[in-house]
Amino acid sequence: MNNLETILEKFPSCFFVQKILPVLTFVLIIAFLAGAFLYAPTEVVEGDVQRIFYFHLPTALASYFCFGLTCLFSILFLWKKQPICNHWAKASAIIGIIFTCICLWSGMAWGKPVWGVWWTWDARLTSTLVLLLLYIGYLLIHSLDPLGEGRYSKIASFIGAISFLDIPLINMSVRWWRTLHPQPIVLAPISEERLPTEMVTVLLISIIAIIVFVFWLITINVRIIKNQYTIKKVITKKLKEI
Repeated sequence: MNNLETILEKFPSCFFVQKILPVLTFVLIIAFLAGAFLYAPTEVVEGDVQRIFYFHLPTALASYFCFGLTCLFSILFLWKKQPICNHWAKASAIIGIIFTCICLWSGMAWGKPVWGVWWTWDARLTSTLVLLLLYIGYLLIHSLDPLGEGRYSKIASFIGAISFLDIPLINMSVRWWRTLHPQPIVLAPISEERLPTEMVTVLLISIIAIIVFVFWLITINVRIIKNQYTIKKVITKKLKEI
């Protein structure tokens, strides 16, 4: 077992992840909720519905973080052939899918009072839906190879890696095509409209809180998938001995 495999195997069960990370996550989530509902000013045009923004953008970035990990560990699995890399890739994809669904739902909840419709085939919405479907497909193909030792796992890992390319497309869609989705204002040039300082502060806290929360969920998921893999491995071995 090399250093990378050892780290990936032991990290989800280490003291920091088991004891410190849950407490850190709880504190950050409380700070994020307090900031979103108590500290951030009410937006002049949209009113309180704009506060969904502090959930919507962080969940989108959290899903990108998850799928970035899936891409990275899928490449490592194809290269190193280590099951633990596959566990991390799948664990990240599962959490990424959940947060992509939350992102789409929060966007719909925000869009209804602002645009007047729950859904429109907008470039960003559509490309985000495609991202969701790609990673659902990734998990479905993985399910055909529970032990991750056959060609289906290699196919799934390839899909998990290349599907990440949809994320730059999502990010640039509002610039390349006409879209109802607002233009980026968080990192907009100084000459363009930008968020007030209070909103930026709350947004940064919410992004950190959600991503730390997501990383904690991924480590939990890695332990679950690892245990499932061990059980399936034992059952398969016993069946072969019969």
